[in-house]
Amino acid sequence: MFVILFLLGVVTLFYVWLKWHYTFWKRNKVAGPKPTLFVGNIGSSLNFSEHWGVITTDWYREYTNEPYIGYYKLFKPAILVRNPDLIKDIMITNFNSFRNNDKALSKKQNPLLATNPEFMQDEEWREGRKMMLKLFTQNKIRSIIPVMDSVGADFVKYIKSFPANTDLNAKEISVQFTTENVIKCTFSIDPGCFNKEQESEFLKAGKKVYTPSSLVALKFLSLEFMPKWAMDIIPNSFLSASVDRLFRTLVETNKASRSKNSQRQDILQILLKLQAKHNFDDTHLTGHTLSLFVEGRETSSTLLSYAMYELALNTHCQKTALDEITRVLSKYDGQITVEGLREMIYINGILYEAMRMHPPSMVMAKICTQRYTLPRTSAQSEPITIDPGTVVNINIAGIHMDPKYYPNPQEFIPERFNELEQLYRHKGTFLGFGEGPRICLGQRFAITQVKVALVHIIQNFHIKRSPNQKPIVIDPQTLVSFPRDGILVRLKTR
Repeated sequence: MFVILFLLGVVTLFYVWLKWHYTFWKRNKVAGPKPTLFVGNIGSSLNFSEHWGVITTDWYREYTNEPYIGYYKLFKPAILVRNPDLIKDIMITNFNSFRNNDKALSKKQNPLLATNPEFMQDEEWREGRKMMLKLFTQNKIRSIIPVMDSVGADFVKYIKSFPANTDLNAKEISVQFTTENVIKCTFSIDPGCFNKEQESEFLKAGKKVYTPSSLVALKFLSLEFMPKWAMDIIPNSFLSASVDRLFRTLVETNKASRSKNSQRQDILQILLKLQAKHNFDDTHLTGHTLSLFVEGRETSSTLLSYAMYELALNTHCQKTALDEITRVLSKYDGQITVEGLREMIYINGILYEAMRMHPPSMVMAKICTQRYTLPRTSAQSEPITIDPGTVVNINIAGIHMDPKYYPNPQEFIPERFNELEQLYRHKGTFLGFGEGPRICLGQRFAITQVKVALVHIIQNFHIKRSPNQKPIVIDPQTLVSFPRDGILVRLKTR
């Protein structure tokens, strides 16, 4: 009997403590959604009934007068930032107080993916980023533009091989382009992504990493909730053995076949020079090529498919884009060049406007690394200070669709991203690639490859919306924000 009473007492005390704990934000006069016992405010993302980006976008729109709101990540108080000045302070001005992303990988369980700057922290991140920036200089991009152009030409041939009025899955064909392009630019090999007879092993590898499933989603959710000490103990590899083996073998065979004085201009050759200079091992070398594959494949293909979707809905934009392409290319003998792409301001606007309306990453997660005093909320007389370890989320989708910063946000207006508009836009209101010191490392490569693809598509096709297209509902199991029922387009030859 005593044991039963003792256990009841413990359970009661825990329940009372938990109820009190979930009043943290209320006691500090910070607005936010009401938590549920044990799961806080993240229950619907844990059971995959809603995408985390959609959940936080709803919060963003509900608390319109607050600079930030408080919520509970399971038992832990966390915040969602809404105010552009606060975003700028977190991302740029007080970067050292939020220098790490709220996700890390075990080097033991994920030796290849852990080399990705996205998962690196503190000084390791600083050193890794400094080194990897050399991959994406203007001159390096210029050297691989001919490869991208040839992939674009092959992409057009592939699309033309389908019968007229065929519904094409925009994401699927975009993945084929980005995978073909990233592998060719990195290794100078033919990955066969446009082969109808046999699926490319690289397309299969990408599916194993990114195809929506409960298992993939659970693995990535574990990054949010697994303690750091457990990461090395609990098996949680994000790569299948076959994908790991594919890239290790690819790097090993390519490295062995090249002389020290090889004149190749691909990304692997640059990495080999960096390896010789900085003396990192082949696991790091392979990890860097895998990072390029993972990052270059998914977010770029998502952006390209959303750009096609918006152009299909806004057909007048296609004529303006085609006129610009024709005018610019005539200056460069019909060739796609770095300089020519830079002059395609309207094409650039199409991509950035598509990214504004449909950001591949709907939420950015940072973690507080130094004590930081937040601005006062509407109900506070004194501001509060958050401690290191507090999770700070920035809802990109909500900001991008806020009429305070983008009038008529549901309208697709590429002119929003002309030089004058961007000059006067607040730094904290466009976060398609992030902002500040941790802005996306591969931004220049990503925009270049998607621009090349879009130029080829617009030159050769009228983009039409399929009558079978369903309303966009974000798949709750996707890592990037993509429609559950896909995007269907019809590409009619000009």
